[in-house]
Amino acid sequence: MAAMKPPPYSSLAAFLAHYRALALSGASRTADEDRLFAELSAAIAILSPELRAALDSSDSTANARRSRERAELHLRRELVARGIVSG
Repeated sequence: MAAMKPPPYSSLAAFLAHYRALALSGASRTADEDRLFAELSAAIAILSPELRAALDSSDSTANARRSRERAELHLRRELVARGIVSG
């Protein structure tokens, strides 16, 4: 069976909102949602552990905000290249 291609998202914010909603739904996900979550997770996995942590951080300090913005920039570039987020 071919891998399910994630739908194109209009923005990184939309991608992250959907990813986080799927992550929270856990055991209640359908098989299709599980496959989609795996695809979205694989896209996020390209980030270094430090950038992934920054992406998930709710810290509002200037340094944390810069780290989060850097993580978002790297992720957005990857998602645009994969055709997951609109360019």
